Amino acid sequence: MPSNMLPLPSSTSKRNRTYFPSLPTNHNLSSSQQVLQTLRSRTRLTNLAVFLLLLCLSSSLILNLNYLLLSSSSTFRPSSSTYRTTSSKGWDDLITPSQLRSGIPLSIETTIERDPRYSELNHLIMVPGHAIWLGHDADKVNENDDWILEPMQKGGSVRTYVKHIQRGVEELKRDNNALLIFSGGATRLPPSPPLPEAISYHNLAHALDLLPSTPISPSDGESKAPLSLNLRAATEEYALDSYENLLFSIARFKEVTDRYPERITVVGYGMKERRFTNLHRSALAFPLQNFTYIGINDDLPDLSKHYAGELKFGFKPFLNSPTGCHPPLSTKKLLRNPYIKYHPYHTSNPELLELFEWCPPLQSHRERDSLDEYEGVYGMSFGGWVPWNAGRMEGDEVTWGRERD
Repeated sequence: MPSNMLPLPSSTSKRNRTYFPSLPTNHNLSSSQQVLQTLRSRTRLTNLAVFLLLLCLSSSLILNLNYLLLSSSSTFRPSSSTYRTTSSKGWDDLITPSQLRSGIPLSIETTIERDPRYSELNHLIMVPGHAIWLGHDADKVNENDDWILEPMQKGGSVRTYVKHIQRGVEELKRDNNALLIFSGGATRLPPSPPLPEAISYHNLAHALDLLPSTPISPSDGESKAPLSLNLRAATEEYALDSYENLLFSIARFKEVTDRYPERITVVGYGMKERRFTNLHRSALAFPLQNFTYIGINDDLPDLSKHYAGELKFGFKPFLNSPTGCHPPLSTKKLLRNPYIKYHPYHTSNPELLELFEWCPPLQSHRERDSLDEYEGVYGMSFGGWVPWNAGRMEGDEVTWGRERD
């Protein structure tokens, strides 16, 4: 066949192909018919299919990545809004606006009802635990056999622990606006029972009849009778070291009273006064003028070894690591949590989340030979917002600046 007789390719044909052969050749197609004819053309139909396939593949990829990210526990953390609801459906119908705003899960908030008098308490008295009283015989509280002790605590220390408890109750009696908190977790390895130090101290205070339930008469200026002593004594059962004794007791005070303390009194070992005052209190940015430490040491003629040990194993490590988040202090926390306890304060004190997770880098300081030489040395302070100094006066800046040195 001659070459000039070959048919032209369809793509080069000048004939105007239509998919509506029944219509006259001079008929003008409607807009919908024009779109349909365009889509039915071979080239465009192929492009559309490829486009739809790519769209499906992209959507599938995005959905799978989203699922993997949300299901990963290492990258997903529920925010406080996760726990909030816009209505009380499913919970107590009497839920209050303050409970809705608290950031605390409603499943917990709806189980809490406080005596209104708790809101008047503003003074935290904290007694840190050092050992566990087994509670066998209240007449033998000054003997080692009724306690779980470390070897170094068997030289008369239990008598000091009893004195700490007694002095804490004495301070409680002096102030009707105070809450006494015994602090200390279940820190002893098996075969010790999983009994927190705080609960053992609280049990001992009751065994010695130090916390009666007798009603207290209102004093001058008080509109109603204060809470009895037994209702103003609580436990903080998760602290693993002295820094957590103070921090967690503040959080526990908030759980009980629904407010933060304005004053703090700590009753503990005299050799630990600088650790609590210069380091822990400073780390939490709590005002120095509202902080009191009452020190009671073992009744021994020579306490030089106690103070040397405090300097080496307590004060210096916390001076270098204010929150105890670096070794050797972090290792101690690990060893002191044999029963795998999780404290609840991230949930009950959401406003302190940054403080709970604060882990400053290791600090370096000039070495000194005795605790007395650290009299004017203060540890690093948390630089974020905390409720107890939110309304700090302008004139307080001199004190805080000096303590940040």
